[in-house]
Amino acid sequence: MRTSDRYVAALDIGSSKVALAVGEKTGAGIRIVGYHDAPSAGVECGEINNDIKVAEIVRTLIDRAEAGLGEKINEVTVGISGRVIHRMKQDSVVKRVDPDAGITQQEVLQIVRSQFKVRLGEGEAVFEAVPQSYDTEDRIGIVSDELVGTTGKELEAHFTLFGGRKAILDRRIKVLELCGLALHKAVLTPVASARAVLTSREMESGVALVDIGKGTAGVAVVRDNIVRHVAVIPFGGEAVTGDIRTDTGITRQWAENIKIQQGRCCEEYAIENRKLVLRDESDFVEGEVDLMLLTRIIEARMSEIFDAVAYVIGQSGCANRIPAGVVITGGTSHLGNIAQLAGSLLGCKVRLAAPQGAVTGDSVEEAFDVYASTVVGLVLETLDPMLSFALESELEPEQPVGRPLETGTVPEPEHSKSTPRGRGLFGGKRGGGDGPGLFDGIEKMFRNTNDEA
Repeated sequence: MRTSDRYVAALDIGSSKVALAVGEKTGAGIRIVGYHDAPSAGVECGEINNDIKVAEIVRTLIDRAEAGLGEKINEVTVGISGRVIHRMKQDSVVKRVDPDAGITQQEVLQIVRSQFKVRLGEGEAVFEAVPQSYDTEDRIGIVSDELVGTTGKELEAHFTLFGGRKAILDRRIKVLELCGLALHKAVLTPVASARAVLTSREMESGVALVDIGKGTAGVAVVRDNIVRHVAVIPFGGEAVTGDIRTDTGITRQWAENIKIQQGRCCEEYAIENRKLVLRDESDFVEGEVDLMLLTRIIEARMSEIFDAVAYVIGQSGCANRIPAGVVITGGTSHLGNIAQLAGSLLGCKVRLAAPQGAVTGDSVEEAFDVYASTVVGLVLETLDPMLSFALESELEPEQPVGRPLETGTVPEPEHSKSTPRGRGLFGGKRGGGDGPGLFDGIEKMFRNTNDEA
């Protein structure tokens, strides 16, 4: 089921904006026919804290989209984000009724669907169940594309489950209900962004996607066209703005404006002995900011973000298996010299990306901007799922193909055996300003995350 026989709609509820995109599948590929956004309210770090405010924004965007389409929007795919995303391994075994019959797509779907019933902690839910590989008596390490048609008495599936607080999804569903909409499916926002901006070569060889937004930075590690790890770092561009405001004594609006217009991430590229004079509309001087100091402040906070990215990549187990390097998208990727800073800290090649090749060239102009990466990816994963294994709401439970699933015992959550240090990963903020860094105690934060899983 979709918005109509022709279109699907997707909604990205972020900390800086709420974006709605409508797309269709054509002979040339997927075309984005409508894009609408509005400043966000009632959202912090990707989590909704005021249903009414968010619903008012969503309803406005839906009205605009319906007016442009001339059709009613009934359901949407939404992005899932938040401060904490859990990851854990899970194995499941199926005893097949007819060992000589080829494994069907229905059997595979049944195994995937069963993972959403795995119990996490109190108030937790599985958001994505990503099959890493399958084993039969004759073969091990079979990927999804090669599984259908193989035979065997027993099928063992190896999953990585990504989950979090069920309330994150429940609040989104409530907002949709307030707007008279139904949920089609919910996709992790880093996965959606990865689908929108990564090339097929990158996804096969191994790559880390980093989507730096206002309140969070999402990371997705993809290799062999399979999502290996997802994490959400609980700070982003707004932390940079806050640092500028604190260390210079200017207003938040001025801090945001000069970050966007003059912000650079590397001190070596900063202009020396130059100050920005801040004047209001009446030409009254409200303050001034030294450009070298501005760059030092930005470099300090962005360095901590990339230290966090390095930690996440290390936790994924793919640190030495991402030859395609790191791809950066999101609104904060507009900062000057961000690729140079990321490359020097992460020790790999880095490129900046927007959904340039993911959709057809006749899509609306807004679909090709870094600000639209997530919502465009949500449309792509709705019309042509490739990376996401989120549960679609309209699917009804299938009749059992084999005996009842034997779901393996959930192993102990993964922990880091060694804690990488250096470049200020667990220390205070580098550069200008006093006080603790936002990433102080990250090792404890990630370990607590795993414990809760």
